[in-house]
Amino acid sequence: MSAQAGLEGYFDVDIEEQRKDESHFETRAFLPLIGMIARHRAPLFSGFLMVIVATVATLLEPWLFGRAIDEAMVPGDWPKLQRFALVYFSVVGLRVFSTIGQSYLFELLGQRVTHELRSDLFSRLLRLPTSVYDKTPAGRLLTRVTNDVASLAEMFSAGFVSILSNALLVIGILVCLVVMDRKVGLIAASVFPGLMLLGAYFSSKLRVAYREARSKLSALNAFLAENLLGMKVVQLFNREELHLSRFNRINNWYADAQIGTIRIFALFQPAITIFAGLSAALVIVFGGAATRNGSMKLGVLVTFFSLVLTLFQPVRELADKWNVFLSGMASAERIFSVLSWPVETEAASAEVKPIAGLKGEIVFEDVWFAYEGEHWILRGLSVAIPAGSRIGVVGHTGAGKTTLISLLMRFYEPQRGRILIDGKDIRDYDKHALRASIGIIQQDVFLFSGSLQENVTLWGPPDDRKGDNKNVHEALALVDFDKGELQERGTNLSMGERQVLAFSRALAADPAIWILDEATANMDSQTEGRLGESLARAAHGQTTLLIAHRLATVRSADRILVLHKGTLVEQGDHAQLMAANGLYARLYRFQEAAL
Repeated sequence: MSAQAGLEGYFDVDIEEQRKDESHFETRAFLPLIGMIARHRAPLFSGFLMVIVATVATLLEPWLFGRAIDEAMVPGDWPKLQRFALVYFSVVGLRVFSTIGQSYLFELLGQRVTHELRSDLFSRLLRLPTSVYDKTPAGRLLTRVTNDVASLAEMFSAGFVSILSNALLVIGILVCLVVMDRKVGLIAASVFPGLMLLGAYFSSKLRVAYREARSKLSALNAFLAENLLGMKVVQLFNREELHLSRFNRINNWYADAQIGTIRIFALFQPAITIFAGLSAALVIVFGGAATRNGSMKLGVLVTFFSLVLTLFQPVRELADKWNVFLSGMASAERIFSVLSWPVETEAASAEVKPIAGLKGEIVFEDVWFAYEGEHWILRGLSVAIPAGSRIGVVGHTGAGKTTLISLLMRFYEPQRGRILIDGKDIRDYDKHALRASIGIIQQDVFLFSGSLQENVTLWGPPDDRKGDNKNVHEALALVDFDKGELQERGTNLSMGERQVLAFSRALAADPAIWILDEATANMDSQTEGRLGESLARAAHGQTTLLIAHRLATVRSADRILVLHKGTLVEQGDHAQLMAANGLYARLYRFQEAAL
């Protein structure tokens, strides 16, 4: 059995698949990132200019020092030496100024790009199909928007500038060495190809290691998010130690992945030192011989030696920052993976209006649906619901009642058959307008941090927020409790109060079709009666679907649909179904006996 058995749902399936194809690294992360960077031309080109100035200044320093030796120190020309010192100090000042400038400009570039990425990510998350959230842990998506974007920002601030400036410096030093003395320069640079090959080898290892580490961090965050939300259940069943053990397993995997990157990097740094020592030794031998026979001046040798020692300092910094760069690119890969996921629709504005003149006739024509493969939840469902009727939908748990709602709201599409509203396939309606035309009240109500009014109107248009809209005003009147600001997920409200808010939210939207999914399950009789009267007024003459386990709530329905394992097995009013003595009658008698 796999070491990850029982915890697989927390890991990134898309990242696991990408390991099989390393080309995804460039095509899915690097190229799109370059495209985003190119849109911010001002800090990009200004930063490049500062990098070039800093590189030239760095190369001038040893050159000036060598010239000072040959032209001022050896001849004993003190005034000229002073002039060299002034020029040298000016070059150092220029290098410092340009270094500060490039750091600021690339940090500014990084913040602008990551700001844009966060907005793009959240915009994409808002438009993803519901199925993504059914299958993907929230903590994994949260990691993309927080940790991965933060890692990318660190790449710009600490990695990108260093890699760019040091890469240009290395190229500049190699060119200077060959120009100053071709023979000694080529000998000194001869170790460089071997160092590059070694760097490429370690880079490939680090890339995989960082991808693994980011995947494990995502799993860690997904586990934390789920368990923090479910902490009451953990404590209720005294499972603290068990969940701590499960957390430690993922935590250990993440630590092992991080240690793996450190192990690889720890071998790379000593290799650079060995190559640097070898190059310096070659300069001492061949450069010293050239100075002895007079083909190279002493100042040139000093410049040569200074450049060789300087050459491997940026290489060390490249190696040091390469891990930041690879970590950032691993995060970029995961970010652009989410940005490549297909969206459900374009984002809707707050001004979306219900479908004008909708009567509410609903027809299911031979509808088949499965969440995976051919594990059918609905099997050949065919039923016609007249406009303005009040229809109950009942059945055992898993019969397909909630799935029926999801299809009607177009959270999912049926594999076979079609659904019609007013004789028109719902796929031909604008998805946002369709959802705006349906008011749904669920048993499990999600509330946001904010005021009661904001949770009723869901931060709708200004006129709704002020309560000028008649429906909004009536909806707010139903909320007869004052809890001030709601806490996260409405935890300072009872379940009944949350359902009152859900009803008010649907009423404020003024829908043409009503769906109640066990909407009064947690209400007291008085509140249920009051909301029932409000619903009767609001939904008068409108199609209403009552999804219920408590069959008493659907007794007054015009017609009751009985589902069993995804199939419509019975339909009729309460009296007809009781007379038929079928599944509905058995369920009803069982519930009566249980009271």
